[in-house]
Amino acid sequence: MEGFDLYREAKDYYDRLIPQKNEGLILLSLYDKYEEGDFREDDIIRVINKTLKDLGQGSLRVEIERNNNIILRLQDYFLWRDGIKKVYRFKPYGVEFCKRINKRLEASYSPAKIKRWFDEMYIRLQEAVTTDGGFRQWIEDHFDLRHTKLGEQVEILDQQVNESVKEFKREIKHNRNSKGIVQTIIEIDISLETIKQQAIELKRAFQTTYDIDDLLTEILERQQDGDNLTDIQRVMTFNDQVRSHLEQVSNRIEKIKPRIREFIYDFNQRDFDRKTEQFLDLLLTYSKYSKNDNKKLLQLPKGVPKKQISNNQFVPHFTIVPLREIGTKPPVEVSPRKIDVERRQKLIEKTKAWKHEKDRVAYWTKVAFSEIKDKGVLEFSPFFFHILKEENRNLAIAVKTAHRLVRQSLKEPTLEVDILSEESIDESIPNVSIWKMKIKRK
Repeated sequence: MEGFDLYREAKDYYDRLIPQKNEGLILLSLYDKYEEGDFREDDIIRVINKTLKDLGQGSLRVEIERNNNIILRLQDYFLWRDGIKKVYRFKPYGVEFCKRINKRLEASYSPAKIKRWFDEMYIRLQEAVTTDGGFRQWIEDHFDLRHTKLGEQVEILDQQVNESVKEFKREIKHNRNSKGIVQTIIEIDISLETIKQQAIELKRAFQTTYDIDDLLTEILERQQDGDNLTDIQRVMTFNDQVRSHLEQVSNRIEKIKPRIREFIYDFNQRDFDRKTEQFLDLLLTYSKYSKNDNKKLLQLPKGVPKKQISNNQFVPHFTIVPLREIGTKPPVEVSPRKIDVERRQKLIEKTKAWKHEKDRVAYWTKVAFSEIKDKGVLEFSPFFFHILKEENRNLAIAVKTAHRLVRQSLKEPTLEVDILSEESIDESIPNVSIWKMKIKRK
């Protein structure tokens, strides 16, 4: 909203909009018990006493005054009070506050549901681009409705990785039981592998974002939606960021898992060495020495069985395999290799044409951005026809250059694309026309 300063407006109301920890936990406990139903003041007081006792704040001489102050503060934004029935219930803001926390802590995860959401968004986008004002409706009815929930799925996976790392550090620091540490760390390793598989499933669910990006790119190429550039950029940026965040989650797990396995190996090795050292120390402590012909003999403690280490009488057994005459194998006929010269030549020519087209698109894109850097603006329409003339009317090079320029400009925050619904032509190139467009610095 223009003219609305969020910081200035929130500064005086923040303490009431965002409760302190003890009051927030009281609200969550009330919502867990009664949800959107009615409850009495005695119920609130019981929850207050129980919560504060759990937090170590239970004993207070002015308990009645404290409870009244808490209840009055919660009535600002979170609780209604029905004076006639003498009951309380949650306000909409209070319900939303508790539901959001409940939903976030439940950490719901469903790649199948996400796949259905994206498929539905893609189908509705295909329908929207064929109607006037349909894209704007798609943004409001589908993208704005879903994109927060979709982003939360990636946050959930990232939070699970954070919790696994914290658990790993906590166990190393506090757990003195070697078996307990190893078992917990093995469970953490399994948990990370599960999260990694979830990230892979989620990445598959997000594959439809590429189809959505392609459809939005086609809209830009037709240059018929100049008014929707901001929304198109917002959708494509969201898709790109979510895919990037998923990749980061997978990369974090790939970096963490080898360290956990290395720790388990080192810990087991040290534990084995420690036990071996204790065993030898105990064995030698209770062993006895005796001398026989000026030689010291070690007598193991009573009850320890003697083990024969070597046996000079042991004779190794060999299996004798007699020689057998092996006949020569019959010659194998080698099939002659034939080269389809004509087909190979066609492939070579096709590859050369593709490489030439790719190199020329990269060249013209570089020229365009150089002009933007030097002059601050590029009149694209005459530049488009200039490419056609230089490339002997090769429309594919000009169109792909336009596609790349628009796409990269939308991703660059310092650039903006202006499209006017005015046709631009060049008399020397008949049957080709485009909308007037310029790319400039903000």
